[in-house]
Amino acid sequence: MRWYRNLYLGPGAAPHIEKIREKAALKKVMAGVYYITPASVQGNLLDIFHNGMLRQTLFSDGQCTDVIGVAEGRLVAFRLAGRIIGDVYEETGGFDIRSYFQSEDFMED
Repeated sequence: MRWYRNLYLGPGAAPHIEKIREKAALKKVMAGVYYITPASVQGNLLDIFHNGMLRQTLFSDGQCTDVIGVAEGRLVAFRLAGRIIGDVYEETGGFDIRSYFQSEDFMED
């Protein structure tokens, strides 16, 4: 996994981000923790998925693992994704998520 240097965090995830990252490195499932990544499918903007999905080989093989946001709770993850899309639009005037988040903006575990 690679983590966005200016990671977007939901209010419940922010105080626990170091613990979340440690557990992610150990591939532990965390109840209620969702990741937001650039979309794995052309034409979509973002993917939002429960962290436990990465343990499923069929899912993880095709999933982008450049994490740009972390939230505790599905609804919070949806709101955070909206904020990310809004920030990209404000900054660029468009919705090209992949171009906005460059490879050098991420760091390894």
